[in-house]
Amino acid sequence: MTNRRNRALGQVLVTGAAGFLGGELVRRLMEMRAHVIATDCMGAGGGDRSPRHLDVTDANQVTETVGAGAIDTIFHCGAVSGPMVMTDRPAEIWRINAGGTANILEAARLRGVGRVLLCSSVDVYGSRNPAMLDEAMPPAPDTVYGASKVAAEQALIGYSRQYELDAVALRFAWIYGPGRRTPSMIPRLLEDGLAGRETVLDAAPGDFTHYMHVDDAVGALLAAARTEHLPRLVYNATAGRGLPIQELIGQISALLPQARIRLSDGEVPRNPGPLGFDNGNAQRDFGYAPAVSLRDGLRRYLVALRTSSSGG
Repeated sequence: MTNRRNRALGQVLVTGAAGFLGGELVRRLMEMRAHVIATDCMGAGGGDRSPRHLDVTDANQVTETVGAGAIDTIFHCGAVSGPMVMTDRPAEIWRINAGGTANILEAARLRGVGRVLLCSSVDVYGSRNPAMLDEAMPPAPDTVYGASKVAAEQALIGYSRQYELDAVALRFAWIYGPGRRTPSMIPRLLEDGLAGRETVLDAAPGDFTHYMHVDDAVGALLAAARTEHLPRLVYNATAGRGLPIQELIGQISALLPQARIRLSDGEVPRNPGPLGFDNGNAQRDFGYAPAVSLRDGLRRYLVALRTSSSGG
């Protein structure tokens, strides 16, 4: 990834700091000796290591928190983290992802925040277009989660155009890596393989997967935050071309020969989904390119799982 440091981060606020991506981002910012206010709806403490409590659906609390810290940069990672989460509470997904983002943007407008970075998702595209997709492709979400991310992006676009708020949304693919707690295929496959369990996946060999390592997502956020001028309001930041699930299984089996993985569907994909997501705009405008190959990311994940299981 090209290193461009034209813009100073200043005082940083991170929402969702107790989550997977937000936690990794805070850790990286601490390593950089940035001035960080870490917040999360689960937080109960304060200081650098324990996130402060912040419910992004509470507009008054958001405005007070942003105003109290003279914030220069907001990384808005606090959200429902995927379409597999809270499926029985769609209205709550909307309230957190769409309403919470609107509250962050309004507080940033009122308090003169330098830049807001929104963690969005390739789920805005849906699964109906089997091509390489760039940001010119209109959103067509399949889920309330995806629709809530579209709404969050549209709020950001509106605030940017009407109030000249400096803000950008990054559309991430399926983020994986050590520390992820919400359900995901990769940790299930690796954990089952290590435990000697067979994994049965409801998928066909040609269904596409779109995994990116958490280090790449953090790197994209930091690169976008530190670039002085971003000509676009929305960017893809992914691993690029996807991988058919059969190839993902092959890579896991090469690292973990004892893994037993079976697909429940036939040879023809029901809906293979996009081939991948074009990162060309992000690479040109702020130097983003994925740095962690799937093979290396899986290898790192296995090391972390083995260390955790051995108590190391």
